[in-house]
Formats: sequence, C-alpha cells, structure tokens
Amino acid sequence: MKKRILLGLSLGFAFLTFTDTVGQPLMPDASAHLQRGCSLFDHGRWTDARYELLKAREGIQPDSRFDLQQIDYRLAVCAMKLGSAEAEAMMSDFMKRYPESIYNNDLRFSLGLLYCSRQEYDKAYRVFESVNYKALNRTQREQYDLRMGYIEFIRDNYDKALSYFDRISPASEYFDHALYYKSYIAYSRDNYSWAKSGFERLLKSEAYGSVAPYYLLQIEFREGNYRYVVENGEDLIRRAAPRQRTDLYRVMAESWFRLGEYSKPLDNLDAYARTGGVMGRAENYIYGFSLYRTARYDEARDYLRQACGADDALTQNASYHLADCYLREGDKQMAMQSFAMASNADFDAEIAEDALFNYGKLQYELGGGHFNEAIQILTRYVERYPDSSRTRTARELLAAAYYNSHNYDAAYDIISSYPDPDGELRAAKQKITYFRGLSAYEQGDASAANRYLIESSRIGVSPRYVALSMFWQGEIAYGRGDYDKALRDYEAYLKRAPKGEREYALAYYNSGYCYFSEENMPRAREAFRKFLDLHPQADAYRADALNRVGDTYYSDRQFDQALNYYGQAVSAGGAGADYARYQRAVTLGILGRTSEKISILQQIVRGGTGDYLDDATYELGRTFIAQERYRDGVQVLESFVQTQPESPYRTAAYSELGLAYLNLGEKQKSLAAYDRVVKAAPQSSEAKDALQGIRDIYVSDGDANGYFAYAEESGVEGDLTAMSRDSLTFAAARRVYLAGESETAAKSLRSYLDSYPKGYYTNDALYFLSDCYIKTGDNDRAIETLSELVDGGRNQYTVRALKTLASMTWTEKRYEESADAYRKLADLESTAAAKGVAMSGYVSATIAAGDDDRILAMADDVASYTAAGDKAWRESQFAKAKILDRRGDKAGALKIFGRLSSNVQTPEGAESAYYVIEEAFRSGDTARAEKLTFEFSDKGTPHAYWLAKSFLLLGDIYVQKGDMFQARATYQSIVDGYTPADDGIIDQAKERIQKLN
Repeated sequence: MKKRILLGLSLGFAFLTFTDTVGQPLMPDASAHLQRGCSLFDHGRWTDARYELLKAREGIQPDSRFDLQQIDYRLAVCAMKLGSAEAEAMMSDFMKRYPESIYNNDLRFSLGLLYCSRQEYDKAYRVFESVNYKALNRTQREQYDLRMGYIEFIRDNYDKALSYFDRISPASEYFDHALYYKSYIAYSRDNYSWAKSGFERLLKSEAYGSVAPYYLLQIEFREGNYRYVVENGEDLIRRAAPRQRTDLYRVMAESWFRLGEYSKPLDNLDAYARTGGVMGRAENYIYGFSLYRTARYDEARDYLRQACGADDALTQNASYHLADCYLREGDKQMAMQSFAMASNADFDAEIAEDALFNYGKLQYELGGGHFNEAIQILTRYVERYPDSSRTRTARELLAAAYYNSHNYDAAYDIISSYPDPDGELRAAKQKITYFRGLSAYEQGDASAANRYLIESSRIGVSPRYVALSMFWQGEIAYGRGDYDKALRDYEAYLKRAPKGEREYALAYYNSGYCYFSEENMPRAREAFRKFLDLHPQADAYRADALNRVGDTYYSDRQFDQALNYYGQAVSAGGAGADYARYQRAVTLGILGRTSEKISILQQIVRGGTGDYLDDATYELGRTFIAQERYRDGVQVLESFVQTQPESPYRTAAYSELGLAYLNLGEKQKSLAAYDRVVKAAPQSSEAKDALQGIRDIYVSDGDANGYFAYAEESGVEGDLTAMSRDSLTFAAARRVYLAGESETAAKSLRSYLDSYPKGYYTNDALYFLSDCYIKTGDNDRAIETLSELVDGGRNQYTVRALKTLASMTWTEKRYEESADAYRKLADLESTAAAKGVAMSGYVSATIAAGDDDRILAMADDVASYTAAGDKAWRESQFAKAKILDRRGDKAGALKIFGRLSSNVQTPEGAESAYYVIEEAFRSGDTARAEKLTFEFSDKGTPHAYWLAKSFLLLGDIYVQKGDMFQARATYQSIVDGYTPADDGIIDQAKERIQKLN
C-alpha cells in the first residue's frame, strides 16, 4: 500500500529562471528562440520549450558559456519531464561539464525526483543526500522532506521518516501526504488515538478521503469496538476496491465472531477466501469454532485441526474443542491427541487442567500408550492439581495403569519418583516390583530378581504379593543351591497363600526337590506326595513328581513301592514316561524279575526315540551278558556302538563286548573290543580294566611277550608293579583332596601327574587338580589344567570340564578360548536344551572377541546347527547383519534384519525392526515405513528405545505429508511417555516439535 499511495502523488517541480546578463550577445534569431524557450519552460510547455531551446543553441556563440548552461540545464529538465530515456544521462553530463554551475543543486534535486518516479529509492536517497537543503526554495524543501520521509518509511525507519514529515507545514499542498504516513506510523505502533485523529482529518482529503475510512474501521476493530465494525463494514465493502474488500471481509468475520454471532463469520470468511484471502491458522480457528458453536461438529473438525500449530494459546483452544468433536464421533484416539495439545499450563489454566485429565483418562482407556504415557500423564495431573475434585479419580486411574503396564522397569521408576504415595500407589508399586522381579528372573538376572522380590515383600500392602514374592525367592535360592533358604521361603509362602493359587502346589513340588537334593528322602517323598494330592491333572509336573517319589523309595530300597510310582508315571505319559520305564526296568532287575526287565528295555529300544534310548540299549546288552546270553548281548551292543557314537556309555559297551566275545571264545574280537577302550581313554580306569582283560587273553595263549609288545605300542603302562605304584600314589593324593586340603592336594596331584605321565588315573588327577586350583583362586592354572584334561580325549569328566573351562575363560576375558570350549561342549551335551545353552555361550564369546571374520563364520556354523536354539541363532544372525552393514552389504544385512524383526520381544528383534523401518523411510517408501511402525507398536515390545526411534521417523513421515497435527501428536506422545529422559530420545522429539512451531 505504501508504494501504491506514493505513485498517486503529483510530482511538482519549481525551477529558477534567469535573464541573460552575462556573456557575448546572442544572434538575433538565437536570442528570440531563447526568450520564447524560457517563457514556454516557465509555463511547463516542455515540448515547445525544448524546440525553441534547441533552435537557440544552434545560434549561440561558442564562448557564451553562461547562455549554454541555461540552455543545457533547461533541455535536461525538459527531457526528464517528457520521460526521455536520455534525461538521466543529460543531467549527469551537465554536472560534469559545469561542475561549478549554479544549476547543479536544482539538477541534483530533480535527479532525485526522477529516481523516485522510477521507484529507484536507493539512488534517490544517495542523490538527495548530496542536495543542499537550505539552497532549495520552500516548495522544493517540502518535496524533499516528503520524498526522504517516504524513503525512510519504506525502510521501516519510522523515527527518521517522522523527522522529515514533521517539517511539512499544515498549509503545504503536501501536508495530506505527510499526515497520511504519520497516521499510518501511529496506527502500526498501536497509537490508535493519534492515528484516529489523523485519519479522521484525512476524511476530507482529496487524495486520502477514500482510504481513511478503512483505517478508521481497523482502529475500531483493534480497540474492540466490534459493533461499530459490523454496523459500518457492509457499506465500506460495497464501496471498496477488490483488495480492500478482501481485508474488510476478514475484519467483519472476526468482529461477528467476537460478538458471539457465530453464523455470520462463515459467509464473510467464505467471501474472504473467494476474493484471494489466505486461510491461516486464525482464520481456520474462527471458521472451525463458529461451526462448532453452531453444532456442525463434523465440519468444524478439519478447520480446527488446521488451526493447530505452534505451541501457543490458539493451538490450545483449537485442539481442546477439536477433541470434543472427535469424542462426539467416537474417535478416542484422535480426541486423546487433541487433548494432549491443549494441556499446556502456560496458557488457559482451566482448559489445561481439563485437557490434561482427559488426556490421561483416554490414554488409559486406550491401553496406556506405547511408552506408558497414561502413567506419566496421570502422575503429572495429580502433582499439578492436588486439590482438584478429580484428583482421586486420577489416582485410581493411575493405580490401574500401573497394574496394566508391562514395562515394569519404566513403571517402577515412575512410581518410585512419586513424593508421597498413598496406599493405592504403594499397592501398585508392590505389584510392579513383584513383576519386575519375575521379568528379571526370566531374563536370567537372578540377583536383580531377588532384590526386587525382597523389596516387593517388604512393601507389604498386599498379602498375596508378599506370599508370591516369597515363593519366587525360594526359586532363586534353589537355583543357587541354597536349599535351606529355599525351604524357608517356600514354607513362608505356604503359610500365607490360599490353596487355590497355582503356586501353592508348586511350593510343595519345589520343596520336594530341595529335600531330594539334600538326600533327605523321607521329607522329599512327603513333599512330592502333598503336591500330587493338590495336583491331580495329568501333566509333566505330575509325571515328574511320581518319578521322584519312586526315586525316594528306590533310594530307600523299597523297590515294590518304587515300582508302583514308576508305573503311575508311565501311565501319566509325557517326557517323564521314558525315565519311568527305564527306572522300572532297572528296579525289576534288582528284584530278580529279569524277564520283565528285559521286556521293558526291549520296548524302549524298539521305540527308537527318547532321552533314555542309549541308557536302555546299553542296559539291555549288559543284562543279556549278565544272564550269560552272550550272543544276544553282542547283537545289542554292536548295534549300540554303531548307532550311538556320542553316548557316554560307548566305552563301557566296548568293555562289555570284550567280555562277551571272550566268553564266546572269539578272542580276536574280544581283543579288538578291549583295544577300543584303551585307545579311547588310555589314561582312565576303564583302560586299566580293559588292559587286564587283554593281558588275560595273551597269557591264556602263552604269549606274554605279545602282551608287553601291545602295552608298549599302545603307550600304556604294562608293568603290574608300576601299575600298582600308580594306583597307590593316586589313592594317596585323592585322600588329601577328599579331605578338603586343596593346597596340599594340588601338590600331591601335580606330583602324581609328573611321576606317571601315562598313568591310569591321569584324567581323575587333572580334574581334581583343576578343582584345587579353582578353590585356591589360581584361575590361570585351573584353566591350563582343564584345557589339558579336555585335550586328552573324551572321558567321564569332559562335559563337566568344558562347562567350567568355558565359564572361567569368559570371566577372565579369554574370549576365543571360551568360544572354543563352548563349541566343543555343544557337541557333547546330550539334550537339546543343554546344547542350546552351550551354543549361546559360543555366540557370546565369539562376539566378545571382536573378530569380524570369526563372527561371520560362527553365525554360519550356528545357522547350520540343528540344536543351536533360538537365542544363539538370533544373537549370531544379528551380529552378522551388523558386520554386513558396516562392510556395505546393505541388502544382505537388511534381509537378516527383516527375519529378526518378526520377534520384537527380543532386543535384537526390536533393533532390527527399527533398521527395517529406517531403510524404508530412507528409500522413500514412507507408506511401508508407516505400516511397519504400527505393526511394531502393536506387538507390544518391551524395548521402548527402538520403538521411540521408529515413532520419531513416523512423525517425520507426517511432516513430509504436510500433516503437522499428526506429526506433533506423534512427537508429543514420546515427550509425554518415554523414559528415561537422558538418552536423547525426548530431546530429539522436543527439537522436532520446536521446528513445527
């Protein structure tokens, strides 16, 4: 508007005229032309003046310098007045040719006016700065002040502009122009009294009479005189130019809105938008709120949503009413997000309180939020409004939210920070702490689990959770081998818990195992039988308890009773039936019912599966041999050693085969069988017995030298005297070891090994020696000894030695050795579960060693290992994917991350899910990234960090779509619910919200 108004001003110029009194006389014709030219110039007849002046210049004498200045000056001004493109050049040329001319000040002034007419205000300013203001006449000074004032005005230098405008007298023809700008400056500075006075005076102005009413209307609007606006606005709209009309529609709309007549803003805003007005946040708010107040909630929703933006009072009010629109249509999710935006206490306090309460209530009703937002929000409400009538309801909802939360660590941190929890919150904390303990227990952190369970029981609000905490403390104590404490905890539980609890029967079951482990068979039997009375359903627990009762009778040599319970265990079915059949067979054998024993063992062997298949097969062959059914025994055991190469009974089976073949008279086969024993474990007691059998065969053939040659070739001691010394020396060392004198025993055992490097008790000595080193804290020697034992070949200590070696090398950070031990252990373990544990250790140790190539090889090894278990497979594949990603194989890494992301309950799965989402986002597939994020959230991961990272990306997707409302709601959900507050996630969310502002 500033420029447009200025262009409407007339450009008046006042020029000095001079009479020729100096210089050479002009030619008569030239003199006449000059006089006519000057007269025409003074009367503003620029074209005619220019003609006469050019004729005068043709007849002027070259040395008549003053006359030339007059003519050239007037010609330059004529060029400017006529709009000649040469005007600027003519003026500049004049000032160069006549630097001392009396016309130069006027010419600079005129040049400034020329620049103003072209809107080249920077050039005009520089030229006006060089003008001698005092040398100008009154009219020129007024023109100068008006132009310089305007230049400062458009530069927003209002104080300087006023200093020029104030110099223009009310009597001046330019006063109205100056008054307009002074009034406008007062208006822009909210000095409405001065501005109103100025614009009212301008109502009679020819130049501004049509503009002043609009400013006066705006002033009345800004001063809150809305009735005046609506009463006078319609008339102005009818008379207004299109651009003014658009602004007036906007003012009218808000005035009707302020007056509470909500049906009328809509037509005005429609006209405003139709005539080119921009529907910004304020306009959308007026439109949306007017629709809301006229009960047009569905229509109001979109306008109110567009009014939300920066964190300000407008967003608060719009989102608050938007929430009600969503509630009316049953969309609690969007209503909750809207209340979240309205809950800022920095603005309207009443709205903030109501919004915060409803935000927390809806978040609870919708499941508590992705990051326990319900807990955070309701806690904030209770703390912020302790005296509110709704605080009790908020506390009740808060307690319920804690109960429903599965992120126990986060919930515990929040409730622990509560300054003065009441009974309801303390009860919630007791339950949360209990479940936190269970969660830690399930993750293998028994120490943390015990700590949380003790804390839960000490809170003591709920007897039920006191009792349950005692039960699980008993479980932890049992796992640590502290059976006395476990029994005390189970007893404490049983005194407090009702019989209907699931754990009640299990407490007797677990107590039975404690007594069983302490070899207190009568008490174990009593506990297991109480469990059986309470647990009639046929399942694995009942079958196992029946077996344990049978074992207690077996241990007490009450074999008939043992048979009864083993029989019941067989009938119960399940995994325990295999053990029960085998034990039943063994018991029948003890009772001399050998045919029944053989029949049961044959049934097990024919089944071809089960954890006791190798036990039963070996026992069947051994039984046949004991019954002197050597051929049957040979048949069973030959098949056994071929089909069960990893069985711990394999060496013993060869010993039995040696005996059977010897009794069948097949001495060569007997020798071959005994030889397999010697070669499999040359430094073992089994080898000693086998060597005795070999010696008897050679001696019976009269070939003693053959025996000695065999002994020498096999690298074993064949001298009976030496064998006797070997046995006595080891026996002495073992007595010291069994007496618990570890340091002395270590010396004796070391001496034995040095004296008998091929002794028959080498394996025993190495195992005992390693145990002595462990007990005396000499870990390096313990590791060295265990390694020697393991490297000596498979024996009865190999599995135990590998377990200890793997664990010790891990503790000592000798990760490559630990990985090697775990990998060997996996091959030797007999059950799938044990193999899985060993493979998991193998994975952890290999990753800890940090060699990328070895990690990749390990991951492939684990992937091909059938019994590796999910944990080992998952951790190894994740490590592989990370390496592939670092090496630039994004496709290979993403393929693995995709597979792992199917289970976001695991840390690897959750992190992988984020990487898959991130890749979809980076590649521009935002629809897939959005879909995957919601799927990630719906799966209920406990790993909030990676879910929050995914939600940051989800917010960024909404920003790209232009949906700032949803983007803000997404970021806000992180700020309101995510914990902890110091890992950067909340800061990133806040930064994104700030950018939206």
